[in-house]
Amino acid sequence: MDKCRNKLCHPRAGSQDDKGKNTQRSRTPLVDNHALLPLCQPTSVMKTDVTPLQKDHLVVMAVEFSISVKVHRNSTGHLIRLEGVAPLMLDWLSVRYNFDYSVLDSNATSLEDSGPHLPGLISYAVKGECDVIMAVMVHSQNRLKKLELVHPWFYAEIAILLPVPEVLNNVNAVIKPFQPWVWVALGAASTAFIVTLLCLNRYLKSVKQSIQPSDILATESIYMYVVATLLNQGGYISSKLTPIRLVVGAWCLLTLVLLNVYNGVLTSYLMVTPYSLPLMDSTEDAAYDPNVRPVLVKNQAGDILFSTADKGLFKAFGDKLRANPKLRCNSSRQCVQMVTSLPHQHAYIEDFLALKEIIKDEYNRTGQCKTTIMKLGEASRPTGWALRKRSTYSEKFNRGMLVLRETGLISQWEKQFEANSRPCFDEDQNYRNDKNKKKPLARLSLANLTGAFAALGTGVLVSFLAFLIELLVARVTKKTFAAI
Repeated sequence: MDKCRNKLCHPRAGSQDDKGKNTQRSRTPLVDNHALLPLCQPTSVMKTDVTPLQKDHLVVMAVEFSISVKVHRNSTGHLIRLEGVAPLMLDWLSVRYNFDYSVLDSNATSLEDSGPHLPGLISYAVKGECDVIMAVMVHSQNRLKKLELVHPWFYAEIAILLPVPEVLNNVNAVIKPFQPWVWVALGAASTAFIVTLLCLNRYLKSVKQSIQPSDILATESIYMYVVATLLNQGGYISSKLTPIRLVVGAWCLLTLVLLNVYNGVLTSYLMVTPYSLPLMDSTEDAAYDPNVRPVLVKNQAGDILFSTADKGLFKAFGDKLRANPKLRCNSSRQCVQMVTSLPHQHAYIEDFLALKEIIKDEYNRTGQCKTTIMKLGEASRPTGWALRKRSTYSEKFNRGMLVLRETGLISQWEKQFEANSRPCFDEDQNYRNDKNKKKPLARLSLANLTGAFAALGTGVLVSFLAFLIELLVARVTKKTFAAI
């Protein structure tokens, strides 16, 4: 125990130092006891059920990662507990192969060295200060020279975290029901109708001795009739002459059809919430579109895959990262902030399960769904732990990983710790399109009626300006007559 304290290891609750404060641990056999040892679920950091003299002692370092390891600290930053699949696996292996372990805490957050004064976790194993690295580590030739890589237990599926498209104002909903050429045709028809009535009116004035004065239309009434019928308010034409009646009848038939069609289609557009275009439509856009900037945490699995790729999509990602070093984040939190920042230009590349946990945390923190996930569609990448070079436990850990995978314990633990990212994202999208599921009735909101209120406001403004012009003309006319 003295040696452990010298290495800044944190004693487990349950050690002899705690005396009467031992934490109870459950031992529930999930498989046949004749085939496997019982499953142990650790509740603290160091395992010391028996005296260290009776067992080998291993020093473990952990890398925090989704479902693998979650570090719990107290208010002073002291490491008090590890949770996740990896601690359960380590506890199972310690019981099966009869060894003890303690966790060495460190300020290092990456596997590789980040500088001369920022060593990575791998350097601890190379120096012999650490026996086991619990991580989701991608196998590479450089790491194989320094470490004993354990058989993979986790298969990382690379995905991309994207910003959710922004909700746009529904201002243009009033013009969406008709295509541009329909609006042009409607404007041409309105102009033709007004010109026709004006010409007929002028002709009637030239032959007014043979017609009634009521059959001659006032110019102002023609314009107001067109505006009233287009706004579905109706109108009145006093003339009883057949030519004028025929022209007005054709106009009424046109507006009857167009207004009913317009009102029906307008309702559909008011009920739809408009969104901006997504940042990207495919993974190729993230690699080749200059407007999309992929970001990731440096010295992690994705960074190594893209940096070492020599062809294909991964090489294109690597070229972008090499061209702009700022695309490599120091932490996952920094990458998420870049994705959600405006304008939307960044896409965060990470493991699929890790991104689900990020979405869950963001939703719990803000109560909003600001991000979503797009899968790369590539095959899963095997990842696993690492031991120090020439470790005597290499063969035992490889066998243990195979047993844990074959018996389904790892799969069960993964489901236990996998984050639930609903309602922002669900891997099975069918639940949203389930036709048998009764959908709630949608209610119109102010956001849906933005376009209608915008059109109403425009009309009020035009009417107010017309009123001011009328007052100005009336005042000028009054002064003119007064001067005469």
